[in-house]
Amino acid sequence: MKINYRQLSILVFMSFIALKCLALPGLLYSESGNMSWLVTLVLMFVDFIFALLIIDLMKKSNAKNILEFMQQCLGPVLPRIFMAVLVVKYALVVANISKGLEFFVVENFYSSLNWIVFVLPLIILVGFMLYKGIRNIARVSEMVCWAVLLGCVYIAVKSIMSVDVLNFLPFFKDGVAPLFKSGYQHMSWFGSSTFLLMLFGKVDFSNEKKMKLVQYSFLAIALVMLIHFVFYGLFDITSPTHSFCISDISQYSSGQSSIDELSWLVVSLWVTAQAVQLALFSYAMIQAIKFTFNIKTNVFPILFVLIYIFAWSFIGEMTVRLEQVFLTQFSSILTIFTAYVIPIILYIGYAVERRKNKKIRGGEKCKS
Repeated sequence: MKINYRQLSILVFMSFIALKCLALPGLLYSESGNMSWLVTLVLMFVDFIFALLIIDLMKKSNAKNILEFMQQCLGPVLPRIFMAVLVVKYALVVANISKGLEFFVVENFYSSLNWIVFVLPLIILVGFMLYKGIRNIARVSEMVCWAVLLGCVYIAVKSIMSVDVLNFLPFFKDGVAPLFKSGYQHMSWFGSSTFLLMLFGKVDFSNEKKMKLVQYSFLAIALVMLIHFVFYGLFDITSPTHSFCISDISQYSSGQSSIDELSWLVVSLWVTAQAVQLALFSYAMIQAIKFTFNIKTNVFPILFVLIYIFAWSFIGEMTVRLEQVFLTQFSSILTIFTAYVIPIILYIGYAVERRKNKKIRGGEKCKS
């Protein structure tokens, strides 16, 4: 079953805020200092532009899936290569969300938590959503998005009076070079619109409201910027020592008040939102695997659960080491290629193919 345009817009909203309010602000500050907010703002606008581009291609595809549309525009070979690269990208996003969720829960709730107590319910939930399909993931996103939005605003507003705006001055004290370096090094936290490539043919545009996507996208950008503004305004040069932006703001606001239950309810909702994102990018990864190897069956939700258990229990520490050696070096290039280069190539391929068809039709008319 297809999802509607509003659900698509909410999925974009959720993907735009995913992970942006965890470790990213502290990591950015290490390189770009008090102008880190500008790096996030620019890259989120880039993601927004490419989301519009990909959705425009969806409409032009005439309900073809992404592999069929790529083959129409680029021929038979290149699309399979692109699909294989996308599998790697989605797998790294899934790993990033998974590891972030584990660290978030252990750091903020139970430091001695046995991994199976947390992982087993999570993989059952994600496995079920994958089994039910993208429409189920979209519906769950609809249910949690407003709670997450209001919760994040509540946490930010509760602490905003303690923000020191002088922490943001002077502007560009180290020039612009650190901003480019920081943006490139942490590019893997962006490229949020890549999942849209796997939704070709699965969106109903019949009742499209063109401003809906723009509204949700700008709302996501505004929410992330609000959280980052409060975070940097509170913690300034100590920002790199704070691992989880939204929970650290919550702890700060709780320290100023005897009423902290609602703040921790919001933090709990954030875990739910991340679980939805885990399902979304796992769905995208499964679709890319199917396209790469021409698989028609729907056994991947079960395989995902088994692989997930194995990966979490046996190679978790290895993943951390691999990230230090591999992801740091190549994840930015991979994100740029999958999130920006592939859509541009596809758009150019579509334009060339359309022009050729017009010339052929024009030649046939002349002959007749």
